[in-house]
Amino acid sequence: MQTTPIDVIDYDANGYDYREYWSGRDYELWAEQRVLRRLVPKLGRPAWFADFGGAFGRNAGHYLPRAAHAVIMDYSATNLRNAGERHAAEVATGRLHLVRADLYRIPFRDFAFDAGMVVRVLHHLSDVNRGLTEMSRTVGSRWLLDVPIKHHVLGLARGLRSGQLREVRSPDPVAMGVEEQFWNFRLGAVRERLGDLGWRTSLGASVNNFRQWEKVAPRANRLARPFVHGMEVVAQTWGKGWWGPSQFVVARRHDPAQPAYDRPGGHTADLPPELAGLARRVVCPVCMTRLNWTLDTATCIRCDHTYHRHGAFWDFVPPL
Repeated sequence: MQTTPIDVIDYDANGYDYREYWSGRDYELWAEQRVLRRLVPKLGRPAWFADFGGAFGRNAGHYLPRAAHAVIMDYSATNLRNAGERHAAEVATGRLHLVRADLYRIPFRDFAFDAGMVVRVLHHLSDVNRGLTEMSRTVGSRWLLDVPIKHHVLGLARGLRSGQLREVRSPDPVAMGVEEQFWNFRLGAVRERLGDLGWRTSLGASVNNFRQWEKVAPRANRLARPFVHGMEVVAQTWGKGWWGPSQFVVARRHDPAQPAYDRPGGHTADLPPELAGLARRVVCPVCMTRLNWTLDTATCIRCDHTYHRHGAFWDFVPPL
């Protein structure tokens, strides 16, 4: 596996607040939430759940009622501070933990989580194979993934018009965007990679099948909404695998793993219960070694890196 550093998009660098992204995106939000209400229950009732790139916790309402404990991982400190305010009660009781992390170097032990989800994140990964491998390592049983594809209906039309149809249909990721690059993928290539990692995948839903309508006819939104929502409902099932730009995939391990990480005592004996469960699962993201904990720091016993708690979240991004 590649071990050289990879640039990670840091939205905090320019003071960006991801909550602003959702202003005026009522259709996208509605379409995605509808699918999550249907698919998250397929992940069961995990003891520990991971929301990779979970931002400010906008999707936590789908898994918190089902999971005994959950972790939101995100690279943005702003997102995590906002998540801490949004879900203050769950953070205080230890049902929800907030962790700043690089998804190429996740500070958790193998199979630390029973289930997980990654939504609106893969398009940020320039090395998606490495990202999938690292996330996969920490999930023991079930996983929900949102895959941004390049070969959806509109993408194929654009490729045909621009003479780039071969690139759209190839298995290689394609970089999009001008000011900021993001990546779209061939769905089959992502599912093949998941298969290599030990997952059995099935198509869950095609999402945001008509997301351009808000831009094309903003004044007609209110009148057209029932019609467009109806078409979205049909396309979420009928368009699985090919219609919309976001394809949700449900993954199950061929051989589910359930390590016993919740035995009391050991190096977490002096920690309060709301922190001890997290501490038993966390390792140093640099050398994958266990940590010595206080209420505000976690120090690697091998490489001596020290990680700190900042209010509601723990920062496990290694220093440069």
